[in-house]
Amino acid sequence: MSFDATTIDVVPNPPRFIPKEFSVFNYKYALEAIPIARYYINTFLLTLINTAISVFTAMACGYAFSKGKFPCKGILFLMVLAVMMIPFEVRMIPLFLQYRDWNMLDTWWPLILGSFAWAYGIFLARQFIDSIPDSLRESASIDGAGEWYIFLKIILPLCGPVIATLVIFQVVNQWNNFLWPLVVVSNPKKQVISVGLAMFNASETARYLGPRLAVSVLGAIPLMIVYLFLQKYIVQSVMLSGVKE
Repeated sequence: MSFDATTIDVVPNPPRFIPKEFSVFNYKYALEAIPIARYYINTFLLTLINTAISVFTAMACGYAFSKGKFPCKGILFLMVLAVMMIPFEVRMIPLFLQYRDWNMLDTWWPLILGSFAWAYGIFLARQFIDSIPDSLRESASIDGAGEWYIFLKIILPLCGPVIATLVIFQVVNQWNNFLWPLVVVSNPKKQVISVGLAMFNASETARYLGPRLAVSVLGAIPLMIVYLFLQKYIVQSVMLSGVKE
């Protein structure tokens, strides 16, 4: 499909909020011009994997920093907080060189391994678990329960609000992730949707407004659906992330 004077719609001046004639031409062109289904699948898989890994490890580390007793716990937690203060752009080049030496460029491994250490998630999980009484853990320990049993069967069920918060934040972050996939992945078949849409906007077709708006809508639809179904939890997550009980 190609654009010509008979197929492209000219944007009226002034623009109309409701178009005079409805058409799905731009969406059909966008679906044929870029492998958006592949981008959807890649982004969905990476979002699912990274969210599961980052939330679980954040809760486990938060539990360790909150209820655990080990040497230099305070210093290690300060180091976690220090990571939050360093912009990713400062760490990007050393990480790129590291993954290059490991022969992991142009794969998904650089996009996944970083999920094992989510500093903000660890901080938020630790702050929430601090509000859980120590008596619950001590009672379970007296009954012979191990640390993993206490964490999985007692602590996690009480952490629903903070888990929902971390899941929402991570889903949004992963779906909108752009810079790091652009740097470490060069194969278009392995790219995420944010980079794929940017590549489309950088092509020759980007001079037409219709396809650019169409691909932008297609890229935002999943997050719009997430917001519609999780609106209540999103509001609660924002409140939880800013207020400590």
